[in-house]
Amino acid sequence: MQFQNLQVDWQQLPQAASVEMKPIEKAYLKVLYISWSLAHLLYLAVLITCIWFIEKLQEPMWISICIAGYILFTASVFIIGTASFKRKAYAVREKDVIYRTGWIFQKLHIIPFNRVQHCVVQSGPVERKFKLASISIYTAASNIHDISIKGLQPDEAESLKSFIMQQIQPLN
Repeated sequence: MQFQNLQVDWQQLPQAASVEMKPIEKAYLKVLYISWSLAHLLYLAVLITCIWFIEKLQEPMWISICIAGYILFTASVFIIGTASFKRKAYAVREKDVIYRTGWIFQKLHIIPFNRVQHCVVQSGPVERKFKLASISIYTAASNIHDISIKGLQPDEAESLKSFIMQQIQPLN
């Protein structure tokens, strides 16, 4: 038997970019704003503490630099995060799940069902307040989730989990 490894015509490959993607719920942006705000309030407390206890930072020039840096950092997180949120979308196909994210650094994850080990639906306190949930999909290749689709309606997340679990059942 002779070894063969024929080349595949790339134009005949299925195009993931042409799949109609479903955006995540717009209410999830409020969840992001709340978590970013809490994190940046913590950063502000650390910055104020550093200025308070480090004498060199108490000079007007250093205070101005610290405040300007904090404002620039906070604004960039909110601007880039909001732009990135607008690109978050997913699609479920017959044999895989696709998840797109990112604005500056764009990612397109495709996870075939035959690689999925399990998936988990979760919802934190802020997500529950806005009636949202997340689904994390795990494969055998990793002990952390391969993708986590956040900002779904809870019933939609449960339906997606049920569908994925049906797809990964062993064939008899």
